[in-house]
Order: sequence, then C-alpha cells, then structure tokens
Amino acid sequence: MQSAGAIALCVLMLLAGRSPIRRYRSAMWVLIGRLAGGNAIGAVVYPFAVQRLTLGTVAAFVVIGYLSVGITRIWRMRATAWGFKHLCGRVLVLGGVIMLNRPQGEIEVVGILCAAVSAWCAWNTVTVLGRMKKHGQEDQGATIANLLAAPPLFVAVFALRGGEWMSWGLFSVAGLAGLLTLLLPVLLMNAALRRSSELDVAMMQSLSSPIHALVAQVGTAMGALASNQRLTFGEWAAILLVAGAAIGVSSLKEPSDGMLHDGKQHSGNGRRR
Repeated sequence: MQSAGAIALCVLMLLAGRSPIRRYRSAMWVLIGRLAGGNAIGAVVYPFAVQRLTLGTVAAFVVIGYLSVGITRIWRMRATAWGFKHLCGRVLVLGGVIMLNRPQGEIEVVGILCAAVSAWCAWNTVTVLGRMKKHGQEDQGATIANLLAAPPLFVAVFALRGGEWMSWGLFSVAGLAGLLTLLLPVLLMNAALRRSSELDVAMMQSLSSPIHALVAQVGTAMGALASNQRLTFGEWAAILLVAGAAIGVSSLKEPSDGMLHDGKQHSGNGRRR
C-alpha cells in the first residue's frame, strides 16, 4: 500500500511539473524525515492496535491526535472568543468520541500503547504538512517522505511476519488500497491546507471516528460484520454531536494578528475585551 501510493504520487507530481526530486533546504529535510518516520511507524502500529482493540476504539485515539494539532496556540488564546470556542468544540468532539467508543472488558495495555502512538502519528502528519505548506513544497515534500517510508516498512514487515505474506494477489489488492489510502488523502489534505489552517483541517479529520462507526453499521447490514457493531440511539446522537461540533469549529474565522494583543481579541462591538 505504501509503495503503490508513494510511487503513484511521485508519477503524478512529475506529470504536473512539480518534480519532488530537487534540492531542499535543511529545514525541509527535517520535515521530510519527520513525516517519513511518522508514516512508517503509523503503518506498523495501527494494525497492531486494531488487532488488540477495536476499529472504533483506535479511531477514537487517533481523533485525540487530531484534536491536539495547534492546541498550544489555542490554549494561549483561551481568553479570546476564538480560542474559547475552539476549546469548547474540542471538548464536545472528545465527548462524542468517548460515547462512540466506550471501553469494555479488560484493558489491553499493548493495544492502548499502539493506539496512542497512532494518535501521535496523526498529529505529526497534519502538523508537518502544515509546516511544509509554509515552504510552498507540501506536495513534493509529502511525495519524498512517503517514498522514504516504504523501504523501512518492507524491512519491518519481513522482520515481523517473514516472507509468507508475499503474493501477487495481495500486491494487487494492496496496490489499489494504496491509491485510496495514501494518494488521494495526501492530495486532498494538502489542498485543504492550502485553503484552511491546520487547526481547521485537523478538526474536520476528527470526523474519522463517526465515519468508522457508520462503515461498521453498513458492514453489519451487509452481513460482513458481527451484529454487535449496530449503533444505538445514543451512538447516533454521538455521531451528530461530533459532526456538528467539528463543522461548527472549523467554520470559525481565525483572528488576524492585528486583532490580537496580549491574548485579547476585539469583540463584535469594536471594543477590546
């Protein structure tokens, strides 16, 4: 999946005249290395987390990573209307995610640790792409980073699984999956980052948890998943809560630097709060 998506992304960049093979500044190489490492780690630990927990629970952990994007700046701006609304929106989303993924049974320490690392990887991806945008090379940087992540993944999979997983049938399925899970998400996320801040993009990414829940509902209706995946009324309410809070916070207009002074923001009537 990683190789197919990375190669397709590289070909697309070449056809678009934005070759990723170029001279980068040292700051960009740091970001490329960080993104490559995070993507490689996430590709390994996420399946381990799902095997030990459930898809919905891992998705909840990943949402915590998305909610952490830019949280330091938001906390500094908590005295402003913008910062306060962002914090409230994140609390509502987190509450909805917990409603969707209430912990059940025994605590799986290894699974939770893997899920926590997956959350860090999600935070790292949005944060690094946002910083690459400032260099104007987010597409090229993401392409190189994903190419660099592929070789370590092959080594890791061989070390963990050996060579019995190798088959042309698996490669063909994984290749198609790589286009859907890497090529399109990278292009869409970079396009969103060019039009919005990483805070808004990360907030919208928090919709992944209710989307996973809806996918499970469809799978249950089709008989592909167990009946315990069916959603209750409370879980449907949680989906609406997460979606409404995420969309609402993402629609907030970020104050300009000229409107901010020592953590204060102009109020609607023109006076400082």
